[in-house]
Amino acid sequence: MSVKYRKRVDGCLQELANVDDPSQLMAKRAALLKVVKLVKDAWYTLQLGNQAYTALGAGTEMFPLVKKGLSHASKTIENLFYNSGVCHRTSVDPPCSDKNYRFYQVTHTGLDSMMQQLMISLSSMATNSSLVPEGLEDEHFDFVYSVGYKDLLDGTSAIAAAHYNTILALFNGMLLLHIILFLIFWIIFGGFVLFMLNPLLRRISNERRRIAELMSQLPLELDVERLVARALLGAQTPGMQQHGIEGDRSVSGGATGNAGGNETEATTKWKAIIRASTSLNGKAPSMDGRKRP
Repeated sequence: MSVKYRKRVDGCLQELANVDDPSQLMAKRAALLKVVKLVKDAWYTLQLGNQAYTALGAGTEMFPLVKKGLSHASKTIENLFYNSGVCHRTSVDPPCSDKNYRFYQVTHTGLDSMMQQLMISLSSMATNSSLVPEGLEDEHFDFVYSVGYKDLLDGTSAIAAAHYNTILALFNGMLLLHIILFLIFWIIFGGFVLFMLNPLLRRISNERRRIAELMSQLPLELDVERLVARALLGAQTPGMQQHGIEGDRSVSGGATGNAGGNETEATTKWKAIIRASTSLNGKAPSMDGRKRP
């Protein structure tokens, strides 16, 4: 029971037990009966969630935020509700009594059975039609005070602790999953850098070196920017294409020993493009860099 329900039951029960005027009995019993209904609705909602009305009927109080009950949320909570043979008292209260204790059998049952007996005792006090005040010596008051305020209250505290541990276990599982995903991310990122990015960077570096070597072989008076633009865009004139074919034949004829090599092929193409470009300007350099007459 929550603190709110405990205080209401405590107040109504003590007021009824301390009544001296018989004319006040009916009002005190009616107030206690209302509190008993609230406690019963809250207890069944704790167990069954939004399905509590199936056990209590259409007049059951509804808790909009409650969806599922706690009775089977975990094995520990289920044992607290329904298993027998366990004392639910904590170190705050006196230790569990032996078998000679008058409420021994009840206190060693599940919390659900204990709560049912508590509500029977409260209902008996609230529906009693006698005009004689029963006082603090009433057997039902004795049960509520001895069992309800000790064993049952400690048992509900154990349910709250078990539910809290269930929530923590859920969040710990989510935290572990996030840690695993984070590690997998770094493994994938490291594999990408090692097996994909590094080879690409090495290839780019080699290509830069090859381009620098090819550019170093060009004559100084050549318009390199226009040459590269024509090579990339493929905007060659028919004259350029013809000179390029002749240059390919002359160079490939003198390099039959290294035919098929990537570097020789690239050098041949560059020289063909250079010849085609310089021939349009009327400056066709020879292979040794000297101008032809």
